[in-house]
Amino acid sequence: MAINTDPDRQRRLRELAELHARWQAEHRVDDAEFTPEGADSTNRRPPSAQAQREYMRRAREIMGLDPDTGHLRETE
Repeated sequence: MAINTDPDRQRRLRELAELHARWQAEHRVDDAEFTPEGADSTNRRPPSAQAQREYMRRAREIMGLDPDTGHLRETE
């Protein structure tokens, strides 16, 4: 089975990984310490709903999707 080496796809995935790393660092998110109750052992709270929406919007843009709906963009 061949690995997809599409350069545009690889660029998008790198950009998405960088966005994710920056976002986690900014919001001090550590998946291993998250608890559903909303606080972990260091009393950190999960990021706000607004911060999560902003992340999803930017991630959609990176992946070439409509940032509001998440659907594929119309080609012109």
